[in-house]
Amino acid sequence: MYRIEIDRTLCSGFGVCAELAPDVIELGKDGLASVRTGSTEDPVVLRAAAACPMAAITVIEERAA
Repeated sequence: MYRIEIDRTLCSGFGVCAELAPDVIELGKDGLASVRTGSTEDPVVLRAAAACPMAAITVIEERAA
């Protein structure tokens, strides 16, 4: 499971993250990325985070207890 956090103070609204992971990340009316859902099992969020030129996205892998 991956937990996604976005630092909106770093986001510049390029939108690549939302294109790569539209089920998890969206661009708001303000043009900045926000999380649709706080966690997912889809590893595409790793690509979305890596594609962010501002390094605003953090993906934390959570292991089942």
